Amino acid sequence: MVFQHTACLGGGVIGASWTALFLASGRSVAVFDPAPDIETRVRDYVETAWPTLAELGLTKDGNSDAISFHRSAAEAVKGAGLVQENVPERLPIKHATFAEIEPVLEPDAIVASSASGFMLSQMQGGWKTPARFALGHPFNPPHLIPLVEILGNGKTTEGVVEVAQRFY
Repeated sequence: MVFQHTACLGGGVIGASWTALFLASGRSVAVFDPAPDIETRVRDYVETAWPTLAELGLTKDGNSDAISFHRSAAEAVKGAGLVQENVPERLPIKHATFAEIEPVLEPDAIVASSASGFMLSQMQGGWKTPARFALGHPFNPPHLIPLVEILGNGKTTEGVVEVAQRFY
């Protein structure tokens, strides 16, 4: 399986939905969000989504308990093959998050942003080396609508988009 361990940065509605989908597919998920009640909110979302995912036949390999919560984005991404970024749609927040995680990412990790309001080139400004960064924007909610817009550009390493396509 491609990317057995994943991370979700941001646990709002989209991040929680991604988390449920990744867990259902048999992956472990490390979650970071600074909200004090994020663990309760994400676990509740997964619990609510799980019966629908099961009815759709998506939980055969899944484990809703393969989830961990972390106090920093850098801690959450350690060991993750794919990082799904879902932080608020504010460029300074995205850039700060990228600067925090870049030094600790696995060498082959892919970071995909769920952003909908920024161009990839704008977000790449938060990276020293944006080669493994791509857009991975879902239709909402990701666990129910199997359609993801995946986009790279001239700064994206060849093959990253194709690997992300296989993952999603």
